[in-house]
Amino acid sequence: AGRQGEWGDVSAFLSWAGSPDAAVATAQLRAIRRLLLLTLACEGWYALRYVPYSARPGFYAVLAAAIGVCAVVGWRDRFALPAVVAALVLEIVTVVSAFPENANHQFLAVVLLALLVLGRAGVESDAAPSGEAVSALQAMRWIVAAGLAWSGFMKLWYGHWLGGEFLAWRVALDPDFARVFAPIVPEGELARLTSLSAEAGAGSFRAAAPLLVAVSNLTWIAEIALAIGLFWRRTRRAALVGALTLIFAIEVGALEIFFGGLMIGLLLLFAERDRLSPLLPWIAGVYLVWLLWPDVAPLLAAGEGAS
Repeated sequence: AGRQGEWGDVSAFLSWAGSPDAAVATAQLRAIRRLLLLTLACEGWYALRYVPYSARPGFYAVLAAAIGVCAVVGWRDRFALPAVVAALVLEIVTVVSAFPENANHQFLAVVLLALLVLGRAGVESDAAPSGEAVSALQAMRWIVAAGLAWSGFMKLWYGHWLGGEFLAWRVALDPDFARVFAPIVPEGELARLTSLSAEAGAGSFRAAAPLLVAVSNLTWIAEIALAIGLFWRRTRRAALVGALTLIFAIEVGALEIFFGGLMIGLLLLFAERDRLSPLLPWIAGVYLVWLLWPDVAPLLAAGEGAS
């Protein structure tokens, strides 16, 4: 079964998320290490356009560049552990300095980096017992499933998804959301929602669109059900496919590219073998396009206008 290192009695609890082979766990940790460092580096540069990072561009540019170095150096197993440790320190500095305006998934990134340190960054060697990699991977699986379930429970608890209010509010204020949901929202209701403002007292945002309300409720139900399904071996594969489909569907409207890429990688940790590594070049390509798009789009628009 292998030694569980310093994890002690929690190993039995962690095993609820599956007991992957040590070699598989090491390969999956290697892949998520590369994705996480790549995500943080690209997102660090992209965030310079927005508050609070735009208020201190020099400081945050240095942090982003340093994390970028960690991503490049940490791609190789030989330098992986010091690169992850450095990235952990840099990300903590970023989170503390930007708090409370930083993204929620930055806290997740800090925890993941810490787990990678405990799991020896997905590098197998005589100094890195295989049990450490298995336990770190299991802990990541627990965090992903728990976060998915918690998201669903919070939607239910606050009630703004039961009548479709949250999605209606996003449709009203976000043209991208309006375009995505236009096919399932009646024309009159879409016109009403898009005419509303974000000022206090605006509304009502209670959706008069049955399909929109259905999608709203299916979202929180799916998050809870799929999270539970990830813990059972018989349902894990179907739950994984469902969770990946859910993330893709959400990101069509939300366009949270870096968070979406990271979530896809984390969900793939539930696969029976390393499914993430072959996708890394594609994810990196999407990140690069998204990173450059704000600068390229105006040039393309100007070229079309000139023609």
